[in-house]
Amino acid sequence: MTQLASPSATIPNHLYRNGAIMVIMCGLLWSTAGVGVRYISEASGWHIVFFRSIGLIITIFTVMAWRHKGDLITPLKRTNKLSLLAGIFLGASFFGNIFALLHTSVANVTFLLSSSPFIAALLGWFILGERVKKRTWAAIALTSVGVSVMVGNALSGDGIIGMAFALMMAVFYAAFSVIFRRGKGSDMLPAAVVGGLFSMLVAAVAIDDFAISWVDLAICLALGVFQMGLALVLFISGSKHVSAAELTLLTMLEVILSPIWVWFLFNEHPGNWTLVGGSIIMLGVMVQAIGARRRHPQPQVL
Repeated sequence: MTQLASPSATIPNHLYRNGAIMVIMCGLLWSTAGVGVRYISEASGWHIVFFRSIGLIITIFTVMAWRHKGDLITPLKRTNKLSLLAGIFLGASFFGNIFALLHTSVANVTFLLSSSPFIAALLGWFILGERVKKRTWAAIALTSVGVSVMVGNALSGDGIIGMAFALMMAVFYAAFSVIFRRGKGSDMLPAAVVGGLFSMLVAAVAIDDFAISWVDLAICLALGVFQMGLALVLFISGSKHVSAAELTLLTMLEVILSPIWVWFLFNEHPGNWTLVGGSIIMLGVMVQAIGARRRHPQPQVL
């Protein structure tokens, strides 16, 4: 890598580079969710959410203990209302993610999730009074068309159920993103703990028998540790040094790789209409991200 665009003149190049690498690695880890769920043979959606949440909580607690030299009380005491609210929305998005993957294709889920930045823009407009730029409105229009194409061709059976869960996930994750943006200056790792606890407790209420196979248990815990836990740590750390527009571009790796993994491993073809709608959504993402990126200083040779 010879050139990198510094998102701000106040951010040293090495911090930006490290932040960008962490966000890219986060996208890579996020892209494995569909593969993990497809390899699970018997566990229900509630089981997956429950045990994945345990893996997430263990990972976040381990990182917090490492950062604070074994002291977990101090960072947990810093948990504020924003962290609690962000964690609840994040935890709620976990259910949409897993149940969507169980009812529709991985491509549908990831393409619809990629619309969350524009849902976040609308939420910020309605709730926070944030101004939405013309470029963002154009991107929102393209994304709406892409979502309509995808949903319009899944209006029967499990397809529409999966789409509904995917859209629910996008809305809840967008709400988390809006709150995350407001609390970006503080430690948001406690929000991940809240999200894991919330999803674990809700799933526990719905489960009658916690017994699942050892293989399914290992996959669920691995999803919690790596696909969610480590990925969130990388995202939260990296996002402090990367602009919102570039975050959108860098995390596109998840959207690109997720359908490819299951296509190669499970022969799960996304479907022509999914590819058409997904391409329109990705065009909207590119319009937003590249347009915003032009406002940043020119790339500097490192």
